[in-house]
Amino acid sequence: MFAVFALANCGRDGDAAAVTNERLAVSGQLWHDAFGRDSLHGLKVSDLSGAKTVPVSPVETAVPTPDGRHFVTYEYDWRKDYSTVAIYTREGRRVDAANFNGYIKRVRPSPVQLGRMLVTWSPSAGGVDSNQVVLSAIDFKDRVKLATYPGVDAVADWLPDGRVLHLAADGRLRIGTPTLPQAAVAQLQVRGRKPAGLWVEPGGKRIITRWNQLWDDGGVKSTDLWISSIDGRDLERLTDTGMTAYAVWSPDGEFFAFDTDPAHGCTSIGCAGSPTGGCDLHVAPATARAVGLGAPSFTVTARDGRREVLGCDLRGWTR
Repeated sequence: MFAVFALANCGRDGDAAAVTNERLAVSGQLWHDAFGRDSLHGLKVSDLSGAKTVPVSPVETAVPTPDGRHFVTYEYDWRKDYSTVAIYTREGRRVDAANFNGYIKRVRPSPVQLGRMLVTWSPSAGGVDSNQVVLSAIDFKDRVKLATYPGVDAVADWLPDGRVLHLAADGRLRIGTPTLPQAAVAQLQVRGRKPAGLWVEPGGKRIITRWNQLWDDGGVKSTDLWISSIDGRDLERLTDTGMTAYAVWSPDGEFFAFDTDPAHGCTSIGCAGSPTGGCDLHVAPATARAVGLGAPSFTVTARDGRREVLGCDLRGWTR
């Protein structure tokens, strides 16, 4: 077993109305697990040119590499308490696979080297203290851990040249290679909020960050996105929904997709919405600010040839 850390639908019917992506002329391929009219879970690809949606894997927890030539699956076996991570070609041929002790809940593949990835790991899937969650960069091919990024709730993403941008829980941004010390580049701060997410533009010039406003008990009162330059300058509010938890950049960096889900608002008692319903996906130009709930949705062609509005979850956006 590859124990690296111990070194051991929301899919719904729709037409090409004025509130859909057609008016923005967006392009590329959307990788998603939207449970649409076909009632089929798993990783799928919808081409914004209008081609029919194509299923590529029955695994729901999967992400494409930035170039769209491969995808990575990560599955947790709760009975045996380990995760299986596998790399596949776009056509579905398995390139490599390994087991990890514990629970891997997030994977981000490197844009420059197949097999390098950022992974978020914890000892098990349930009831884990946040101090036990580990964010690491690994080299899948050589079966080694390259770096661990410190700080509770720390987040990181790849830069286009293979370096890593790390956002600590105190808002400090650092840049470094996975095997060399990091250099501080900025101190981000949104008054009354804590950082909880980071997405680097494919061109490496801008970043989108997620910021949570918390209840007294530590639950999420509201969550939204901010945008800035890579060095933290010109930090501006990007969404104003109160329930947006992630962003996906378009391949050219001209647009971004984002979710709205009432389930993101939680207290120690429960969440505002069901995690299986009420989630929507939107798209807007990266030049927009304080984007609200009226932003356009994506329309794609289902496997039966009919048009439908794409729901969550969006796993990637490639050329």
